[in-house]
Amino acid sequence: MATLSLLAGLALTPATVAAAPPADRIGPGKTLVTLSGGAAPGSRAGSSRDGAVIARVRRMLNALPVYRPALVCPDDLTVPSVLAFYRTPTASPYARVSFQLGGCPRATVTRGGRVVGPPLGGPRLLATIDAIRTLIDRPNPTA
Repeated sequence: MATLSLLAGLALTPATVAAAPPADRIGPGKTLVTLSGGAAPGSRAGSSRDGAVIARVRRMLNALPVYRPALVCPDDLTVPSVLAFYRTPTASPYARVSFQLGGCPRATVTRGGRVVGPPLGGPRLLATIDAIRTLIDRPNPTA
């Protein structure tokens, strides 16, 4: 009850809510990330085992805002790009992020076949997937 009375005295302002840290949807401890799919002709899979690259990709994804869909989204016939995070290279993916870039662009995070939170999106979504693709496509001596 003491906690409730302390919390009752706090007023959440829009600035307080906006300053809240992003959800850590993709946690640390991954050793491999792969990117596959996409609608671009000749799209290919890429991967990285570089811990710095994986950490940067995680930060970029966790910083995306929650997706707020339009009332009506146009049909989406594109093939999604899919990021898969692995704890070990031989295990099943720990988490997947599916980027649907046509229609109403959004990214959906799943772990163990279950969706984690609402979809992600925002005006930086396309730039984020492009930056991730560039990071993963960079030559990597540890891959």
